[in-house]
Amino acid sequence: MKKLAVLLLILFAFAPLQAKINFTDLPDTLQVDSDTKYAVHWSVAFTPVVSQGSATMELLEPMCNAVRLINESENFQLANGSLLYEQSNCTMEQLVKVGKYIHRTSLPSPFGWLLGLQNDDTIVFGIKDTSDTFQANVAEASVRIEPLYGNIPVVSFRLDNGEPTEITRAFKDFTARNLLKAIATEINGDFIMAPTLNNVIEGGAIEVTSMSIPLINKLFIRDIEPEIVEEAVIIDE
Repeated sequence: MKKLAVLLLILFAFAPLQAKINFTDLPDTLQVDSDTKYAVHWSVAFTPVVSQGSATMELLEPMCNAVRLINESENFQLANGSLLYEQSNCTMEQLVKVGKYIHRTSLPSPFGWLLGLQNDDTIVFGIKDTSDTFQANVAEASVRIEPLYGNIPVVSFRLDNGEPTEITRAFKDFTARNLLKAIATEINGDFIMAPTLNNVIEGGAIEVTSMSIPLINKLFIRDIEPEIVEEAVIIDE
């Protein structure tokens, strides 16, 4: 029996920093049907976040400056030993401050910024090493409501067709190279999250548990083609 490891991009990877969100009512806002496979056109990218131990001052200084825009404490904590910062209950003003700073602050090649919102009100930003980005195209995805995690939506998709392929072998090699690193995950350029990679992934099955409802709707609805409804014409004889 072939062993297919499932990459669980779990929200609780950064439990001390996660936002306090009540997920109970979120499924009612989904605009896609659960447990239904949809044809999608996604470009999925996985990129390692720079570890603090390997970071130079050229990276540490701009990272710390970005954090201090919204956290003036001298004892702020970066997430999981990486140049990655999360702050829950962020305001639009804080998001704009960080966004403007990142936009005007260039980094030496091959490094780049990552920035996004997780679960609607948790700002996440950091620095990734784009020299080792793994990218794949996804053609099919689905959403299910998972009661074990408090009735939150779980997005599932595959990087392959269920059989070992060049893609799955390349992804396995990528995960082996980047064990214990935070991995920035993006779909169509939208940041999803950056969990720590704890295991080598041998299969192409992916599950994401931290994606916000608006982002799920955006990714799926953009690719759903409207149904063509044929109108029946009744002719009286």
